[in-house]
Amino acid sequence: MNRDPKRCPVMAISCASIQGNRIARRYAIPLLVRASVLMALAWPIASGAQSVPLVFQTTFNCPEWNQNVGLSDGNVCSSGDGIAGAGSWSTGNSTVDQITTAANNPSGGGGRGFRHWRGNGSNNNGGGLTITLPSSVTEMWVRFYMRFQSGFSWSGGNPTYTKDNYWESCGSGCVIFGIQGSHSWGVNYNGSTNYPSSLTWAASQGGNTGDGQWHAYEYHLKQNGSSATIEFWFDGVRYLNRTNANLGNSPWRSFILGSNQSDVTGCGSDCYTDYDDIAISTVGYIGLIGTPSPGPGPAAPTNLRVQ
Repeated sequence: MNRDPKRCPVMAISCASIQGNRIARRYAIPLLVRASVLMALAWPIASGAQSVPLVFQTTFNCPEWNQNVGLSDGNVCSSGDGIAGAGSWSTGNSTVDQITTAANNPSGGGGRGFRHWRGNGSNNNGGGLTITLPSSVTEMWVRFYMRFQSGFSWSGGNPTYTKDNYWESCGSGCVIFGIQGSHSWGVNYNGSTNYPSSLTWAASQGGNTGDGQWHAYEYHLKQNGSSATIEFWFDGVRYLNRTNANLGNSPWRSFILGSNQSDVTGCGSDCYTDYDDIAISTVGYIGLIGTPSPGPGPAAPTNLRVQ
């Protein structure tokens, strides 16, 4: 029913209503589409660090500690948290490893951080920490933050090797994350096979000395015979992706955080490397602290017809 309001003054209200309904129909669907777009833009974003469940995490929110306090789980952080001292040795200058406020990553979860000391030469370092998971795993994503002291240097500009995460299932599955082959970050299997990434230590620091900045390191390991998976991300960028590696078949349960290294030459008598905000998942990539990863949003409307 199409009436001209000029031709029915007695029914002016009814005619206006009819005309208003016609206009409403004309704009209802476009407004629906626009509203759906706005809903998608406003959908909550989940933090990359919170998007997957974790089997272990720590920000070292515990009392100050050093190796001289004791090495048992009960002496380090909190009893039963899976954190213990790894070794009693110190650097040649008697410097021992610490959990201290000075090693805290300010962008992380608060608390303190772990300071691992490295002396000049090779294999001259503090005792490190042992991290033990609640149960053994055959696939894992490990994310941690690490900082090299400003001015930290190595002979030739890059270390020959470092053992930053030394997984101890060495029967048929020992793996080490650190500098492994070609002066690059990567994974070593059983002390014999290197899987290096395309990122060298110097490139990660922006030069041949430590930049004194916190950086995020994450690696993914999955056992699968001769088709094992290795991935590595630095500050959220992937530099290694292999699906033809060999990582053995012995499940992983514990690792040393801060083991030995070669060819330290700088920053005075001893140099430190700080570690903080460790997170381990068995189901997916963890990501950077505070960096959002897209969460699920509303599906776009379908079967719309604009008239």
